[in-house]
Amino acid sequence: MAKFIVLKNGMDHKVFNFDGNIARVGSGSTVDFQLETVGIEGDLFFIAKTPSGYEIERRARDLAFTINGVAAGDRTVLNEGDKVGFLDYIMIVKYEQQEQPIPVSTAPPDPEPVIPKPPDQGTALAIPIVESKPEPTPAPQAPRPAPKGAAKATMIIDSQAIAAQAQQARATPPPENRDRSTAAPERPVRPEPPAARPEQPQASMKQKITPVYTLCVLTGQHKGRAFEIDTQEFVIGRERALCDLVIDHDEHGQPEMAVSREHCAITSTDEGLYLTDKRSQLRTYINRKIIEPGQREFIAPEDIISIPAPTGEVFVRLCFRGQENFAPMSFAGPINPRLIAIMAAVIVILIIALYLLLR
Repeated sequence: MAKFIVLKNGMDHKVFNFDGNIARVGSGSTVDFQLETVGIEGDLFFIAKTPSGYEIERRARDLAFTINGVAAGDRTVLNEGDKVGFLDYIMIVKYEQQEQPIPVSTAPPDPEPVIPKPPDQGTALAIPIVESKPEPTPAPQAPRPAPKGAAKATMIIDSQAIAAQAQQARATPPPENRDRSTAAPERPVRPEPPAARPEQPQASMKQKITPVYTLCVLTGQHKGRAFEIDTQEFVIGRERALCDLVIDHDEHGQPEMAVSREHCAITSTDEGLYLTDKRSQLRTYINRKIIEPGQREFIAPEDIISIPAPTGEVFVRLCFRGQENFAPMSFAGPINPRLIAIMAAVIVILIIALYLLLR
């Protein structure tokens, strides 16, 4: 099953769950996923399930689209975390794995009943013998009076040892608990409670360094704020106990669960700063370039770090401390060759028309 998280203008979003063989994306009554952009008519893409994964096929020949910022062809296989860009939409690909069934454990069989040995001569109290049967043990019942002919209790008062033995016999369990063995039955060992989970290390306990760089948040929960990189490993994510920059809400205060508990980390070294994606769900981007899980990428001041959250993409700019910059970011998108050709043709026509008018 595949999930397609669709962003529009970096803010609005929809989630399209797809588990069939083919889906149509576009506008009209026959499409499976309806876009909300004026001027779109008919099918833009087909998404088809193939043995190697889900494949996207362009249906509108005059529509350009990119995958991870690179112009794509007519047919392309989509990988986990790919970002498909077209018009004012960004579609993020996420595959979901089916959960494995949990094996059912069988209960251990009941132990077979053991015939108790008859008591020795001279015991203070006679214990009735209970015969075992091959049939399953029935539910416990109220004790019955001893049958006729059974040995009666004998009291001997001329020995302190026998008196103590009689006292011990009176303290033994009821008859229904004595039919397994003359020895004291073993009590079932109760499983020990699981050890308490150690507390996660707080971000404040990390190794501190002299801050040289800051992160200027341009969009999202902390828009307009600057965070100093004052730890050896500066972590960005959703878990407050683990992260230095916590992103657990969107710009409007709604909970944000798409950001991973530990999304990415910035490590300070003698050579400079490096960013590592900590196997996040939606991946991390530097200047629109995707960072693969576990990949270590060098970053420099004025680089833009982005997290494509469904409620709005979070943009953060790396700056020198004291030179914070909250100006809007700008990225040069791929140039459409067809659009360049059309514009050149229009310019030529206008020049010819102007020349004819001035003759």
